[in-house]
Order: sequence, then structure tokens, then C-alpha cells
Amino acid sequence: MEKEILIFSLFGFALLSPLIARALRMPVPVGELMLGLSLGALIRGELPLGVALLAHLGFLLLMFMAGLEVNFDLLRKTPPRALFVFLTYSASIPPAGILLSFLLGFSPVVGLLLSLISVGLLLAVLRDLPLGETFKQRVLVIGAVGEALSLFILSFLHAFHHIEGRPSGVINEFLKITLFFFAFFTVFWAVRLVLWWFPELVRVFAGEDKNALNIRLSLFLAFGGALSAKSAGIEDALGSFLAGIVVAYFVRKKESLEEALSAVGYGFLVPLFFLKTGMELPVGTLRSFVILDVLALSLIVFLARFLPSLLLLPAGFSLKECAQLSLLLSFPFTLQVVGTELAHLSGLITEQEALRLYLSAIFCSLFFPWLGKVLGR
Repeated sequence: MEKEILIFSLFGFALLSPLIARALRMPVPVGELMLGLSLGALIRGELPLGVALLAHLGFLLLMFMAGLEVNFDLLRKTPPRALFVFLTYSASIPPAGILLSFLLGFSPVVGLLLSLISVGLLLAVLRDLPLGETFKQRVLVIGAVGEALSLFILSFLHAFHHIEGRPSGVINEFLKITLFFFAFFTVFWAVRLVLWWFPELVRVFAGEDKNALNIRLSLFLAFGGALSAKSAGIEDALGSFLAGIVVAYFVRKKESLEEALSAVGYGFLVPLFFLKTGMELPVGTLRSFVILDVLALSLIVFLARFLPSLLLLPAGFSLKECAQLSLLLSFPFTLQVVGTELAHLSGLITEQEALRLYLSAIFCSLFFPWLGKVLGR
């Protein structure tokens, strides 16, 4: 009976989370993680195997959708010189995050995780800000570049854990990940070529419902990428992420695909992941000094983006725009949560470090968008 109550409570919280999040004016994923914290404090016990499996599938689908967010059209339209400047800025964020983490007494892995960039919440916040279209475009391009670099950070963490820091092992792991990516890319390109030559195959599979085919194909690619990666000795989440990037490269008009996939992902599987993650956090161990740590981590998130942004001044950014850009990139909730999950599962960070990172992700996603809107007026 206890398991049935737990499952009922979990799905009840998943149902109510959008309403509660909107009432509290917070992003829905943030609300789901906070509700998971509350549910974990109220109800004790392990999740049934089936629900834990669904939550992991939600994690993989979230990684696929994160890869799908990379906007290759924006990157292609950006002049090479500007792209080089944006790439230099994005590449300067991880070293700044590591240095600031060291100065404040945190581990280098924590600094890397705080340097991740995700454009999921950024897109929603940017729509509501009365900023110039040119500046918004620059922010989106930098966000796309930063999100792509975040993949390499996650790959580095994966490689570093599996070969215990040996240089030759790191090279081998990166070669393995690169070969996997190009193999997946080649297979997808070959399938796309076949469908271009034989378009009637699409009609045979889709029937009258093309959206249904898009969802089934995306789920197949997301979990196929995860399974292939696992078979190759790579984290399954990275496989899903790489699959999402490959799809984003080939499918440029993906608005309908993202909308349909979000209905399945954010409507069912992804909330289970955020709720499960919140439930498993040891909130009973929270002490007052943890709040200070969370504030310090949040400060690192902002400063790791603001200090390197001074490199953008010669490219035509004003100091105010540098501050606004830094704020808009300072709530990478999705990738910080999944990156923390990966690092925790790999043993690169402790349970207490993971708790602080999750709480800082929540704080950043509530405070920095509000501050960005205040400065954007």
C-alpha cells in the first residue's frame, strides 16, 4: 500500500506543479524540483522500480531536448569574426568558474558545473524583455555557442572519471566520444538521404499524422542514442545529448517537433525526473551555513560570466549590456541539474555538494531572471 500511495503522490505533484509554479511566478521545472524536495521530506521510502525507470527515461529525454535546442541557423548567420569573439568569451567562462570556486573553497568540478550554459529558460525570459533585437540576437548566439561547449565539459567530466585523470586515457575517451558522434551523424545523414530519394516512405510510416511520426522518431533517436552510447562505454545521457544535436543540425525547422516532444517530455517523463531528484536530496541535513554556500555558488555563477564579458567590450558591447548578458546566462537550470546528476552518479562530487548545486540552481533560476527584468526596463 505504501508504494501505491507514493506513486499516487508523485503523479499528483506532477499534475499540480505547473499550477503551483505559475502561482509562485517560477519556471515549472524549478517548481517540480522544489516539490520533489517537499515530497521527499514528507514521504520516506524507495521509488518503485517502474517509476525510477520512467524518471531515468525522462532524464534521457531532457538531455535529447537540450541538444535539440542548439540553433545552427543562428550560428550559420553569424559573421565569423563575431562568432570567434563569442566563442572566446564562452570558452573563458569555465576557467573563471574553476578559479572562483578555488578561491571560495569549492572543488574544480563544482566550478565546471557552475559554468554550464543552457538556453531553455533563457528563451522564455528573453521574450518578455524590452531589449533591442540586435542584442537579443547576440545573446541567443552566445547562448547557443555556450550550450555546445557545455557538451564538451560534460564529456570531459565523464572521461576524467572513467580514466582517473590519466592524459592518455582522456585522449582515448574523447576519441571514443568523437567517433560515436560522427558515427551517429553518418547514420542519420544516410537515413535522411534515403528519405529524400524515397519520400513515399515518410507517407507510409506517418499515415495521416506526421506529428505522431516525429514524436516516435525522436523518442527512438533519444533512447537509441543512449543505448548506443552505453554499448560503446559512454554515458547514456551524453548519447541522448549528441543525438539531439545531430537532429538539430539536420532538422532546421523544428518548432512543431519541439512542441510535440515537449508535450510528451514535459507533460509526463521529465517531471518525474525532477521530482525524483528532489525527493532523493538529503534536505534533513540542511544547516544555516548551507544557505551561505548556496549564495556563494550563485555569486560564482554570475561572476564567472561577468568577468570574461569584459572581452566583449571591443566588440561593441557596453558595460550595461555585459551585465545584462551575464545575468541572462546565469540561470542554466536544466544543464546544471543534469550535469550535477551525472557528476554525482559518477562519484565526482559528494551528496552534500550535489545538494548545494541543486539549491543554487533553484536560487539562480528565481533571482537572476527577476534581476535581469529589472535591469532590462
